[in-house]
Amino acid sequence: MPASVKRIPLVKYADPQLNDKTPQIPGRAYTCFFWVLIFALCMGVCVYYSMTKPVVITSANVSEVMHFEEKETVPLSVIGTLPTGRISFTVPEGVQASDIVTENLYNERKFLVHINTESDSYYGSVTEAGVSVDAGRISGDKRFVEGASVLYDKAGVLLIFDMVRISEYKLTMDENVVTMEAVEPGNLYKYVVVLDPGDADEAAGVCRDVADRAAQLLYQEGVRVYLTNNSLESEDAVSTAELMEESGADIYIGLDVSHDGEVYHGIRTYYDPLYYIPGFGSIELSESCLNNTAIAVSNRALGISEAPEGSVLYEINAPATLISVGNCDNPDEYALLTEDSYRDRLANGIYEAVLEAAGMMGDI
Repeated sequence: MPASVKRIPLVKYADPQLNDKTPQIPGRAYTCFFWVLIFALCMGVCVYYSMTKPVVITSANVSEVMHFEEKETVPLSVIGTLPTGRISFTVPEGVQASDIVTENLYNERKFLVHINTESDSYYGSVTEAGVSVDAGRISGDKRFVEGASVLYDKAGVLLIFDMVRISEYKLTMDENVVTMEAVEPGNLYKYVVVLDPGDADEAAGVCRDVADRAAQLLYQEGVRVYLTNNSLESEDAVSTAELMEESGADIYIGLDVSHDGEVYHGIRTYYDPLYYIPGFGSIELSESCLNNTAIAVSNRALGISEAPEGSVLYEINAPATLISVGNCDNPDEYALLTEDSYRDRLANGIYEAVLEAAGMMGDI
């Protein structure tokens, strides 16, 4: 036997009523056996719970994979049987939670659910005579959803829900039933921000790109960012003021570029002088955005000004500011705005301004 291995001898005792001697397991072994038993029970409970609890469904960019037009969809009904704020629907046999992804098109008040399945009629279909047939597989709070429709193609099944208002949605799957629950953004996230990049084509899309980068940074801090989409031409497109109100956003930050001639360069912010909160309002937000972005890119801070008449800032009932990130008429500044590293620094400046604003509002 190797010297490093040590045997633990069994302890023997003499029972006065027995003629032989019976070995006894020591107390330490009983203790080990007890904890092994507890561990096994805990593992069993965990395995059972993981197999029986509803599975949370994740989100993805469904609209980039599956494009749709209203005329191609089959209209579906929603049977009102579930509690307030919930929608439920079954899925075809064999579909797992990993086969389902969602996307919140909040700028159109649409919610997409894509299901990876070969079924082409499970939720509804159109007869040869052109009549829509609804399978009646969706139920829930009809005050929560205006309508629903389905689209089939080679990529699978796309359920399209037209929502009443902007919300966040939690989807869980229990066996073959998916439940969708509407949740106020403020109940899921510690801070909510609307970033409005304005014209996506201006200065090679610098504002949109910077807003996207800032949003990615803020997501990591638990901040929910809603990005406006001014390219939508639909009558159902959500306005900036509606997006602010329905999302319950804490602040609004618009991004734009200026055209002030070739001489001037630098960063300027604008604010709504009519909106005031003691301690932190639009002026304080404008100052924070100006200072943080100017420092981040080592550029001139041209100061803060009252928003011009007709600005969207006057329609927003929350601290709001507009940042002019640079002057496109200045060749040197325009060149900076097209640089990847410069956009990263601008995004970082907005990120720092939002965190600063969150801290100040939290203190208030």
